[in-house]
Amino acid sequence: MEYLERKIAELESRIQERENSTATEQTNSSISLHDPYLQIPTATQIQSIWEPHRDPSARRSEEVPLQLRQSLLSAFIPYANELGFFLDLTEICNTIMTTPSQGTSNVGAPLVTPALVHVIFLLGSHLSTSPQVTVLEPRFFSIAQGSISHILSSPTSTIPGISLTSNYSHWKVLGAIQSHVLLAQYYFHTGRKLEGKYSVNIAIALVLGTNMHRIRSKEATSGQGQTHMTLGRDNDTSGVFLSGSNTLQTQFQKEKEETQRINAFWTVLALNSRWEAVEGYGSSFPYWKPAMRIDTPWPWVKLTPATRNSFTIQRFLANHQDDAHSTLALYAKACILFEQVFELTNRCERNQSSPGPNPTLSAPNFLTVLNNLTRLITQLISQIPSISSIQYSPPNSISTRVSNSGSKKRELLVIHTITRVAIIQLYTLFENTSCSSSDERARTHKLKVEAANESAKMIGLVDGRSVTFIDSIMAMLWPKIAHVLITEIGRLRGGATQDPGLVDYQKSFDLVVQAMSGLASSSPLMSEQLKKVQGFS
Repeated sequence: MEYLERKIAELESRIQERENSTATEQTNSSISLHDPYLQIPTATQIQSIWEPHRDPSARRSEEVPLQLRQSLLSAFIPYANELGFFLDLTEICNTIMTTPSQGTSNVGAPLVTPALVHVIFLLGSHLSTSPQVTVLEPRFFSIAQGSISHILSSPTSTIPGISLTSNYSHWKVLGAIQSHVLLAQYYFHTGRKLEGKYSVNIAIALVLGTNMHRIRSKEATSGQGQTHMTLGRDNDTSGVFLSGSNTLQTQFQKEKEETQRINAFWTVLALNSRWEAVEGYGSSFPYWKPAMRIDTPWPWVKLTPATRNSFTIQRFLANHQDDAHSTLALYAKACILFEQVFELTNRCERNQSSPGPNPTLSAPNFLTVLNNLTRLITQLISQIPSISSIQYSPPNSISTRVSNSGSKKRELLVIHTITRVAIIQLYTLFENTSCSSSDERARTHKLKVEAANESAKMIGLVDGRSVTFIDSIMAMLWPKIAHVLITEIGRLRGGATQDPGLVDYQKSFDLVVQAMSGLASSSPLMSEQLKKVQGFS
């Protein structure tokens, strides 16, 4: 935890430097531009949304007009799963939409932190295609930033009338983790990777601080529960909340809360792993170290009251079989392998930059690790459902919007792409090693190009029309695929004869450019990376 605290402090310092620099630039600029034809909310709407409060967290969701709330949620819901939403979205959306004037009872409604509501509204304003809604994004951003800074100390209810007979610390922590996951996604999507990294580190601190990496651990003892777990329940899932009321919960509520904790953990780990890999930073969550060992079961695996678990990731990396095949489990596994591949790359680069008599990674060890990762990734690819296997389902309600076919296809596209880029990196590593023969390098090169070509063709299986979001990691992955393809195209064009694969590779490259172009207007990060891809050709 001390290491994580240092990283958070360092990120805070860098963010402050950036904000000071930006403030100076804005002060020196005397011209402000606006679109005279853009419709903006009425004065009444703006006043109702941002009435002055001493405490930003005290702003309530009902201050946002009901129709605007509906528009914000409608823009957010189709992408909730892809943004890493692990709480009960239907319940939370119903709570956000509930107002006292409707006469509905708030008894039993889930408690929602103001920060979570504000971050959802922020993302809704960003993802909306309505100019009247998107114009509100800067103000929602300001409110979200203010409320998330003291999220754990704020009230847990945004709806008047909910009885707070206990402090419900478990809801606060889960809400805080969810809020930071969503805010990190917003930061990455808008090209603010440093701030995104900061939010991820806060989420990591929360899951580690509440021992979510040791859920159902075999090493848990009865004495650990009350000090070990600050979510209001002990680690033995007794079902008794330790928040003052000692109310016995139903079995369904116990299982639901545990599921959310497990999903929260794997969502945070996967988010961290994939961004650590592409950014090349030292991991904020080194799960391979004994102190960070993961015992938490994979998400959505069948658990019994007696189930206890240990060494979840280590067993996976050692090729132990399991029954974890949910989308989130596959996603987490793909991100873990992705991070492991780039960790191997970093070790190889350190060896090359600082050669010595005792390298950190010998040639035999390198090949052993490379072959193991290749086997694991190939095996995982065989377990990921094909994109074409997803049948169309019309989005006509909150529940179906969350699980609609378009969202599932985009999720699978991201998982397939992560694994293909990981395998491409492994093939590149092998190509560049002195221990491979010319024939082996030629065969590996061909496999690398085929992986890039296959990954690009999958884009055509996903309907990108009117889509405003896809996992921002794709902005970093597609250029890697495009680079392999355009390099191969250039090599083939220099040949004496016309290679039949040339046209096919060009079509695949164009698919990548088209996909990135379609998303560039809604994602500054995608726009930035698209310019790099366009510079390849």
